[in-house]
Amino acid sequence: MKKYFTLMSFIMAAMFMSVLASPMTASAETPKLKVKWFGYIQATAGLGDGLTSEGGDADGLRFGADRIRIGYKVKFGKVFSKLQVDFNKTGSDMAPSIIKDAEVGYKFDTAASVKMGLFKTPVGMDFNSSGSKLDITKRGMEKQLVLERSYGLMLSGRKIGGGFGYDIGVFNPTTRSTVVSGGTKGDQIAYAGRVMYNMDKTLHVEASYGMSEDANGTGTEDYTVFDVGVTYKAHGLTLKAEYIDGRDIKGIKDKDETVWYLHAGYKITPMYEAVIRHYLADEEDEIAGTDTDLSNTYVGVNVFLHPDKRFNSRIQLNYVFASGDEWDYKGSTKGFKDDVFLAQYQVKF
Repeated sequence: MKKYFTLMSFIMAAMFMSVLASPMTASAETPKLKVKWFGYIQATAGLGDGLTSEGGDADGLRFGADRIRIGYKVKFGKVFSKLQVDFNKTGSDMAPSIIKDAEVGYKFDTAASVKMGLFKTPVGMDFNSSGSKLDITKRGMEKQLVLERSYGLMLSGRKIGGGFGYDIGVFNPTTRSTVVSGGTKGDQIAYAGRVMYNMDKTLHVEASYGMSEDANGTGTEDYTVFDVGVTYKAHGLTLKAEYIDGRDIKGIKDKDETVWYLHAGYKITPMYEAVIRHYLADEEDEIAGTDTDLSNTYVGVNVFLHPDKRFNSRIQLNYVFASGDEWDYKGSTKGFKDDVFLAQYQVKF
């Protein structure tokens, strides 16, 4: 609990300083309420043995959906809110899985805003990108090591000193994560922080760290995760790299996993973008005495049916090559263990 009170004291102190720094001028004019609705559907098709979790011969054509979402964003002066639900999710956790985001907040200025509710923890570069703007058809192998969404409180700032930014938050245990299966709200907590730098829209660099206490229940190890990522965009070229390191997965001491990827994309025309991304995941379990790896390489094309509104109507086609230890791989990362063809058609408003 000492770590909890130290972190909360820091956040509250930062919030207090932000209030003092904000201009407190009175205004008789009531701010205008702005509401923006959004939604999208991602219909999918797949072909190959890699679609099954255990391999085999089930290589027939399959149809489905990755996301079926609707939500809204509200701005009322410095007050803001967001609600997003996904009808493609079922089950329940500390919050029903259908609820993706449910947050309320207040923006003091660009250097400080605070929000509470259910939202993504600030760990992971690709994870914190919108699901409607992904470079490939699926969230990649690194997503399984992040802390995922949880109820919490987070302080954020952007455009500090030109291009620096930060997020720091405290959360309930992140049991939506595949690497955290225990923890009781009120008894255990999670916290996460991220720092970043943006140079216009060309260069983005970030590093983040998170922890969820007693990741398999009281008395087990804390799960910790470190992530670093970089993105470069210029003249139709997109380059990305990310590395994530998860320690004591599901509270099991010395069960660790790392994932990294390299990504390149190039706009051949405003309508067509060629992409390639290579993943490598490695799991070490000292107690079991195992060390296995799995590799996925995505090769494909993104087709923007209306280039001026790129993500409103998009088709993604990927072929994934699997290699490494494949069927001997026992890590938490849900990569494909056999080759697979993936297609997705997204319509968004």
